[in-house]
Amino acid sequence: MRLKNRLNNWISIRMGMVIVIFLGVSCGSMRSSTPPPAKDRLTEIDSLERLLPDCPTIASTLPLLRRLAFLYQQQSEMKVYNERLYENAMAVDSISVAYLGLKNLAEYYYDQSVRDSLEYYCSLVDSIAKARHEYPNVLFDVKSLSSQDLLWLGNYELAMSEAMDLYRLASNLDHRYGLLRCSETLGLIYQRIRRDSDAVVSFQESLDLLKDIKDVPDIMDTKVRLTSYQLESSVRTKQYASTERILGQYKALLDEQYKIYQEKNDLLSIKREYWLLYSFYTSFYLSQGDLENAKRSLDQASSYADSNWVEGDYAINTYLTVKARYHKAAGDIPLALHCINEVLETERLPEDIQFKADILKEQGQLGEVMALYDELYSTLTKRRGTSFLRQVNQLRTLHELHEKELKETELKEAGQRIARKQDLLIFILSISVVLLILLYVLFLYYRHLRSLKNQLQREKELLLESQRQLIKEKTRAEEASLMKSAFLANMSHEVRTPLNAIVGFSGLLVEPSTDEEERKEYSSIIRNNTDLMLNLVNDVLDLSRMETGDLHFDIKDHLLLVCCQMALESVRHRIPDGVKLTFSPAGEPIVVHVDNLRLQQLLTNLLTNAAKFTEKGEINLSFQLEPDRKKVCIAVTDTGAGIPLEKQATIFNRFEKLDDYKPGVGLGLSICLLIAERLDGALFIDSSYTDGARFVLILSCEIDSSIYNPPIEVCINRKPRPMCLSWGWLSWVSPYIRKIRSRGKS
Repeated sequence: MRLKNRLNNWISIRMGMVIVIFLGVSCGSMRSSTPPPAKDRLTEIDSLERLLPDCPTIASTLPLLRRLAFLYQQQSEMKVYNERLYENAMAVDSISVAYLGLKNLAEYYYDQSVRDSLEYYCSLVDSIAKARHEYPNVLFDVKSLSSQDLLWLGNYELAMSEAMDLYRLASNLDHRYGLLRCSETLGLIYQRIRRDSDAVVSFQESLDLLKDIKDVPDIMDTKVRLTSYQLESSVRTKQYASTERILGQYKALLDEQYKIYQEKNDLLSIKREYWLLYSFYTSFYLSQGDLENAKRSLDQASSYADSNWVEGDYAINTYLTVKARYHKAAGDIPLALHCINEVLETERLPEDIQFKADILKEQGQLGEVMALYDELYSTLTKRRGTSFLRQVNQLRTLHELHEKELKETELKEAGQRIARKQDLLIFILSISVVLLILLYVLFLYYRHLRSLKNQLQREKELLLESQRQLIKEKTRAEEASLMKSAFLANMSHEVRTPLNAIVGFSGLLVEPSTDEEERKEYSSIIRNNTDLMLNLVNDVLDLSRMETGDLHFDIKDHLLLVCCQMALESVRHRIPDGVKLTFSPAGEPIVVHVDNLRLQQLLTNLLTNAAKFTEKGEINLSFQLEPDRKKVCIAVTDTGAGIPLEKQATIFNRFEKLDDYKPGVGLGLSICLLIAERLDGALFIDSSYTDGARFVLILSCEIDSSIYNPPIEVCINRKPRPMCLSWGWLSWVSPYIRKIRSRGKS
């Protein structure tokens, strides 16, 4: 017994492996829309049929049955295997596979024009969907097939009625795939009754829906099919611009699809589509009376003709109809009659009957014409029946009021939901009261906990903030202490040096042995050191008063030339021997709105700083108008030691010194920057200048052409003193100073 069980298990495992391997090999061909070649197909069918009885479970038979049903397309065996596929799928509750089997059976009987069987399988799909309270895509597939079958049977009224009901269902559900299939069916109905403008709109609606749906099987084939339907109706509307656009879209789709079918080695199907394309091109040119292009398109269509097409195929009839129209237009009546007769042998459409009647009428065959007119009258009467026209009008109204109906349906459903909920309201309220009380207690407890948490969080944040403030204040105090220490150290050093000189040389002055020449020299040294101490004290006081805002600025209009001359005069005696002091003013009378004394202080500090670090070469003071002539650029340039790039960013800081052995406490440039800011100007170092140092001051200004700007001597030597800096220059500049002051007071 144990050996038998092991043997059965081994057989089941091997059988499953064989099935999996076989299906894996045939997977590629299953994806194709057509079965493999006949020899390979028969071999595969034989193998699958031998494997089928040995499947260990019902579930394992489903892939084999699907493949066999596919290989037996349009054959009676296809029906048998799809029936087994449906039954086995239902047995293992594989609903999606069951739906597939029913859809295949419905398509089989649709192709065979067996109405009763088609309706039966449609009802099976409908019953399963209702039992499961779902609306799958396959439901709209089979119901659309049912409506289209009624259309091809000539039962236009019933086809329209079913299509309208299905469209209304899809609209109420907002089922995008269902709306796509319904719009396609309605387009076919419109096309059949020659309401081509409405057909174009319906097919376009399907194409628009297709863009938003991702799970459409064979989406490219669907797009090609819908475009070909739309193109057929568009050609008949004689809307040439839109028809030409659709023709271009159809050709682009076929060119893209050609690559796919080429990989599948299935060019027969794509040839059929190209045959249709150039048939439509022929019809398009014929409607415009362009026989030359029509002939060229007809020749292209003829190149795709194939003997493998089934008689009565839509593509064949389309081609023959267009060919008949072309030969009639070209005057070849016998060939036109031959082509249209071939079409009428398989399908007798009113327009084809009318076309033949028109030809025979021109030939004088009135007897046959009357018989054709009788047939045409009965067909059109059937199409244009009162009931059918009512259905068409209802459909048009449905489309126009679609949005309104959706809203009304939503409101009705909302009212029904409210009515159902009212029955449960009392019960829900009684439970809700208890729950609300419980929730309220829990809420109070939660709020209390949250309040405590928030309070602790706030206290924590306050402590952290206090800690950060303490650290910040500590850092600030340490920095202030360091600055204070540095300041006191610098001040003690800078004050001690001149003070020692004053005390020492004062003692030498009273010595009896000191002669007159030495007393003059000692007095000069005492005066210089006194000036140095006074400047240090003034710098400290000015910095303090500017920081506290106690330093008053008397802003008035001043001639910039005068300010610069006075600054130069104040520093002339500080220029070392061997250094040339030059002045390069602008050639225009520039007036600045500043505090004259503070501007002179700024320039004096810059010039003094330049003299301190320049041992030979030149110190130049210049000013020039900016390109906008609303600002003036004042520059102090020297050929001294210069300022390293790494210190240029900190040179304006307080107590910052380049050379600890040079006199000063490092406040001069800080004071200059504060003065420049109070004068609404800008002070900076020109980093592009490398031959020394250049400080640049930018101020607002104006040009007063009424003021005479006399030429001045631009080279200022220390010895002998130039006439341009003697106090005699005030004699000619004083009138212009009084003029500017009077203007400022007014």
